[in-house]
Amino acid sequence: MRRKRPTQRELARLTGKRRRETLIQGAKEEGKLTFYTSTAPEDIQSLLLAFDMRYPFIRAEMVRDKGVVIRERIAQEYRAGGSPADVIELTDLNLGKLKERGLLQPYRSPEADSYPRELCESEGYWVAEQKNFLVLAWNTRLVEEAVVPHCYDGLLDPRLKGKITIEAHDAAWMAALMDQWGEKKAVEFFSSFGFQVGSARAGHQIIAEQIAAGSVLISPHIHSNNSEWLKRRGLPIDWRPLEPVVVELVGAALPIEPPHPHAALLLIDFILSFEGQKIYSRWKRVPCHPGVEVDPPYMSHGFDSTLVDAKAFLRRESEHEKLWNDLILKPVGN
Repeated sequence: MRRKRPTQRELARLTGKRRRETLIQGAKEEGKLTFYTSTAPEDIQSLLLAFDMRYPFIRAEMVRDKGVVIRERIAQEYRAGGSPADVIELTDLNLGKLKERGLLQPYRSPEADSYPRELCESEGYWVAEQKNFLVLAWNTRLVEEAVVPHCYDGLLDPRLKGKITIEAHDAAWMAALMDQWGEKKAVEFFSSFGFQVGSARAGHQIIAEQIAAGSVLISPHIHSNNSEWLKRRGLPIDWRPLEPVVVELVGAALPIEPPHPHAALLLIDFILSFEGQKIYSRWKRVPCHPGVEVDPPYMSHGFDSTLVDAKAFLRRESEHEKLWNDLILKPVGN
């Protein structure tokens, strides 16, 4: 009697010896997958090249854009009848929004067993596989060392007025610091900080590249890995942590009804595996696998840090976004 094929929901929760055999057989029939991600394309190309060598019968395609753009694109595609996304890699804030809309499904991966519990979404909807450390970055040719802050209060130096650029959609950065400092202190700080900001732009990596190019002078919440990578290339950019450093988690998730579920689960396994995490580390990212070292270690160690509480932020999202708009975006350039 022929064995009944598992449903997508059963497949996502499959465990045991049969799992890998089932996924490989199904992926051979599917032959392809589409990976939606906000991670830098050169990093993902290296990951997918290694994945292709492991599974040459799967043709992996990448769709890459800023996190908010990817999130809204997926939502729009489902409203129109379905999305071609098989795997989604975004910050846990963006994944949380997709979960709220019913566009993700939980899964089990044997690779997740190596990860600390706090990096696994409580209901199994994703596993965090990268960390983004939001640090101060500046152009070393255009900003004098004497005015580069060593703490958040240093951002209020009158000599920096109008020279600071912020990422326009990063209310979570403010919210995380508010959790640490308390609302009164945070509102006082950001009320003053808003009038220091000269411009707001979209995309942490884009802003880091603009700092290195000299079209942006300084920003207080750029990913440490982006800054370090550009610095290693000899470009005029440097960075330092302002404590506590706010940390975002990036997770790998399975959408509802992916077109190629077998291949999708194999890719998620690969991303979470030691091999996949080593690839991210070689590209100066901060992997979450406890067995993979960060290169260089000082991108993620040696300073106090605090995780963005994605669930708490989403519960008060409209309140945080209004505060961000009132305190930061409205005063920009004034």
